[in-house]
Amino acid sequence: MKYILFAILFTTFFSSCYKQVGTGTTTTSVDTIKTSKTLPNIMFYNVMDYGNVYITLNNTNNLGGVAKYYPLSYTEGIVGTNNIIVTFSNDTIVNQNVDLLGGKNYSCFVYRVGYSWFLSVVPDNLKTPSAGNSEIRILDFRTQAWYSYIGVKFFSPGNTPLIYNNRNFLDHESFSGYENFDTVPSGVYTTTLFITSPTASNLTQVSDTLVSQKIYTFVLMTQASLTAAKALNYIQIEQSINN
Repeated sequence: MKYILFAILFTTFFSSCYKQVGTGTTTTSVDTIKTSKTLPNIMFYNVMDYGNVYITLNNTNNLGGVAKYYPLSYTEGIVGTNNIIVTFSNDTIVNQNVDLLGGKNYSCFVYRVGYSWFLSVVPDNLKTPSAGNSEIRILDFRTQAWYSYIGVKFFSPGNTPLIYNNRNFLDHESFSGYENFDTVPSGVYTTTLFITSPTASNLTQVSDTLVSQKIYTFVLMTQASLTAAKALNYIQIEQSINN
């Protein structure tokens, strides 16, 4: 799902009723995710808007093209070292080995900074939420406007707002807690992107429906064709289901 969210600079104080999120939380729900329990499982995302990238896993498993907003499903790797080759316009842009653990799930994001392409492999600690709950996390892949800290607020009437403050480009690689999922009641949420503080009346908002027992990754992205200053006002957010 793709949204264009418009951010407006302003200054207010946070209300004390907000739930602040710093490093994420874990869940103790029963694991019913249908992926291999012995081999590692990995899914691939393309967070750039240059066109499809093509993935080959371990030299023999050609997974095909990956378009922006359309991640692949989980595919099985091997325990230990896995080779990932990414091609774009018939050129090899990434050839990298990554270590994966048996029975674990991972998301691999393909991104570009300047003229160089990179991979970011993120552990997916998937535990199916209990009935009536969903799980969410935010991952920041804003290759433009990366210098500006961004906040995201999820609000559903009758529930405590969930707020992610001071998020920045690739911050999950520095703070591993951001890789974790947070449990929230399922339902319809107003999602607000903000720069300084989450005052709902001053920002453009969109609606997200979180389904019971589903797990979501929200990915922040920017258009590569925009300048950094303009990209800050046109940040995109993709909602992707992990189970």
